Amino acid sequence: MSVSIHASATGSSRVASHMPYADIAVAMTGAPGDAAALDAAATLARAYGSRLDVLQLLVMPAPIIDAWGLIPDAGFGEVYADMREAGRKSVEMLRSRLAELAVPGDARLLEALCVEPSSLAAMAVRRNDLVVMATPYREPLDTSVVHAYFAGVLLESGRPVLLVPSGKAYPLPPRRVLVAWSDTPEAARALHDAMPFLRTADSVEIVTASSTEAGGDDDTGNASLVEHLAHHGVKVVSATINPGRRSTGMALIDHATRIHADLIVAGGYGHGRFREWALGGTTRDLFLETAVPVLFSH
Repeated sequence: MSVSIHASATGSSRVASHMPYADIAVAMTGAPGDAAALDAAATLARAYGSRLDVLQLLVMPAPIIDAWGLIPDAGFGEVYADMREAGRKSVEMLRSRLAELAVPGDARLLEALCVEPSSLAAMAVRRNDLVVMATPYREPLDTSVVHAYFAGVLLESGRPVLLVPSGKAYPLPPRRVLVAWSDTPEAARALHDAMPFLRTADSVEIVTASSTEAGGDDDTGNASLVEHLAHHGVKVVSATINPGRRSTGMALIDHATRIHADLIVAGGYGHGRFREWALGGTTRDLFLETAVPVLFSH
């Protein structure tokens, strides 16, 4: 599904002057949102003069071993050949799409044989500045597949992941940014990974969630952070929200709606890989419920 993405009113010379996001990767998950992710990445590539690296993952089945001779079934050679041919055609289609989008870059095929596809994707994007993926649709299989790729890339690549909505228009680069702040390494990394967006935004709000009475825009708890961002040329206000009975993630989403934010910046938190979901509660809420792009860093 293709999504209409509006270019921000920020001047192109201002965007380009900071040398942001020179190499952007798009991880194709085989889900309907892939088209939205590619469109969003192309919009950013045109704004920043970036190169796109489109990754088409090919999940190869493990060969069946003959019980007597411990030899792989010979029929798998033909299966692999057919899958590789289909993968080659997909890559050619992606290259044609890049040409239509008028952005520099290439598409490449990655074969996942005896390795988790998400881990392979994570290794492949470590040399990129930013990874773009799209939110899942509501079908359980789609959500499960996209979650596996997203969690793997977020937790294993060391790269920021921009998660974009699959079916809603939004401006890129963003004009209004909400930064979800907590005093953690993940939040600090997300803040600095998002700096190219923050520098060119019209407004940036640092938001802290607290169960105590919410503060105002002049909340002094984040004064040093506001000062630090001012040294980077970012004009910031600070606020505190009280989630009340809601989860922190849903409170952030509601606040983003109130201030008409075009982007949420958040630390991405994970649990052990053998847990039911590899993501923490706030990260999971943002992954499932956001209606605007979210930049995560872990």
